[in-house]
Amino acid sequence: MRLFGVQFGAGNIGRGFIGHLLQESGLWTVFVEANEDLVAKLRERGWYSIRLIEKDGTFRDVVIDRIEVLSVKEEAAVAEKIAFAALVLTAVGAKNLPQVAPLLARGIEERRIRNPEPLNVFLCENLKDAPSIFREKVQQYLSPAGVEFLKERVGFVGTVIARMVPVLDERFGVTDPLGVVAESYTRLPFDARAVRGVLPSLFGFEGTEHFEAEEERKLFFHNLGHAVLAYLGYLRGCSYIHEAFEDAGIERVFSGAWDEVTQAFFRKYPFWDRDEHREYLRDLRTRFANPAMMDTVVRVGRDPLRKLSPKDRLVGGALFCLAQGVFPEHVACGCAAALLYDYPEDEEAKALQRMIAEEGVQGVLERVCGVNPESELGKAIERWYRRFQEERHRG
Repeated sequence: MRLFGVQFGAGNIGRGFIGHLLQESGLWTVFVEANEDLVAKLRERGWYSIRLIEKDGTFRDVVIDRIEVLSVKEEAAVAEKIAFAALVLTAVGAKNLPQVAPLLARGIEERRIRNPEPLNVFLCENLKDAPSIFREKVQQYLSPAGVEFLKERVGFVGTVIARMVPVLDERFGVTDPLGVVAESYTRLPFDARAVRGVLPSLFGFEGTEHFEAEEERKLFFHNLGHAVLAYLGYLRGCSYIHEAFEDAGIERVFSGAWDEVTQAFFRKYPFWDRDEHREYLRDLRTRFANPAMMDTVVRVGRDPLRKLSPKDRLVGGALFCLAQGVFPEHVACGCAAALLYDYPEDEEAKALQRMIAEEGVQGVLERVCGVNPESELGKAIERWYRRFQEERHRG
């Protein structure tokens, strides 16, 4: 019998990461997709390719051909697949999860009747608490018997997505509209405590009992570090993330921010293996600095309002440090650079600059960042902001 996973979303993460891991695991991937044009093209072709960029700058092309493709409109067919799937995964973007909920609920009802084996739903979304939020949405569409089945046999499993997938364009030499370019990173940590039953052998999937620590490490090292490079790189005229590393001033702030978060991380999680963490940071630095990725500062820096919110990478990272008694001077510098992000093709960047013009930096610190402008953190961010403004005017 063919083992398969149902993957909601055939975008960059769905095709560029999950489809790859499932094929390496010996499973088929059943993509469920809302974009009808993409559905038609994938169905007609029956395969797509991923150009995987290695850390040494070389690349290799992998063909993903164990796929089926369904439209979200084919509700009965989707439910049938969920009834017999080895696992279900989502990579649709947090704002689209409510549209997936009724489809998954119908599949769970079908599974309860036809194949009452445990089912695990992996949330591959950059959203803290995605499993509990999605679980509540799905429950609303279930019968009383379906709710009982969900409570006993359906796991909603958080994951940490860390594979970088740059925007596809001609600079990578890939002209296929179905193709994806991604780094070769294959680690997918997940919350082992949330799993129901026994999972099949899955390539790259790593269960952890300390999922909160994994989530915070991703957010406050990977995401925060990436953002610091992007926003400071943008201010210095860099086009790509790897170029930011070539600027000694940016590298100094980046390293300082990581030092601050590292102190806070080990105060909160003293049991964590320090040698493993050093290797994690060394590897991550190599990945960020890889010129073959050609990852643009405007891709990494997009949506600055979200990234400046108190639960996200920058301000969230600063608050994480403060909670552990570490003052985040270098993280504050990254926050200030984000406040100056004014890329004209980014709608959030334009909205941010309008807000600053109308309310001032202090107003935005309070309303967007949840930071008291009179606090030491607020003063540090504003001090860096004024310094960057002066450098811009001089430069």
